[in-house]
Amino acid sequence: MAHEIMENDNMFSVDTIPWHGLGTILDKPPSVIEAIQAANLDWEVDLLPLLARTAPKDSPMTRLIELPERAVRRTDTGEIFSIVGPTWTPLQNREAFGVFEPLVESEDLLLETAGSLKNGRRVWVLARINADSADIGPGDEVKPYVLLSNAHDGTMAARLGFTPIRVVCNNTLSYVESSERSQLVRVIHTPKVYENIKALRDMMDLTKAAFAASVEQYRWLASRDIVQGDLERYVKIVLNPKDAEAGVAALTRTEGKVIELFESGRGHNLPKAKSWWGAYNSVTEFLSWVRGNSAENRINSLWFADGYRINERALETALKMAA
Repeated sequence: MAHEIMENDNMFSVDTIPWHGLGTILDKPPSVIEAIQAANLDWEVDLLPLLARTAPKDSPMTRLIELPERAVRRTDTGEIFSIVGPTWTPLQNREAFGVFEPLVESEDLLLETAGSLKNGRRVWVLARINADSADIGPGDEVKPYVLLSNAHDGTMAARLGFTPIRVVCNNTLSYVESSERSQLVRVIHTPKVYENIKALRDMMDLTKAAFAASVEQYRWLASRDIVQGDLERYVKIVLNPKDAEAGVAALTRTEGKVIELFESGRGHNLPKAKSWWGAYNSVTEFLSWVRGNSAENRINSLWFADGYRINERALETALKMAA
């Protein structure tokens, strides 16, 4: 897989957080404007018209017509990101980050990392909710975060959602919402994108309840011991569900690596390590720290691509199998 961080990408992080080896390290949480500047995100995209030359069949006469699609351009570099449909509306970096501004000013949120991938096609900001953390077991702390991600190339909607992080290993965790509300809200790039992104501020009122619910799930998993046979079956269901359905018993190299992380990975010596909570975190550690050939690839997969879905499946499967 090609590197996702390119020449016009950057990121910042505060102290030691996931993937802290990339980008600029700040000694304290920045303001929204400082975050945008530190991550080199103080630029916009615009839309360019597309023209096509056409002619009737067997006719030498040609004419130019304007197509309904448009090209997305990063204005400071001139790079064309993609071709999008006629209703696609850009969500600029300043407006997206502005969702956090009143909460950052009141110190309800602390910005801890932000950046871009693929020369700015994908942008994210991760903010810690300034609230009490929770212990899942002795020495095993989880903190609440909010993740905002956006794509300027038409490949995904803007997303804002609750994201717990396990402190001992900086693993990004998933969370199974018990109500009809999803923990991750998507905002499609339509002409109402700005109206909708502002409405997402209301979602912040739900984060405390969401964090309490996720902690309850994690503690329940930590109370349930796991045996080797169930561990192997769990890992296969999560990583290779088709093999699991077909009854394939042999472990792949990747599955073996996850089991190795269960036995000797970050937090393996904690009191609740040999539980379903430990099994789930062997998957999250693999996704957060091992999978792929670079840290930037892991960021892209975990927050923008299939890593997010695997993380969700890992938690859902653990909760079902531990019951």
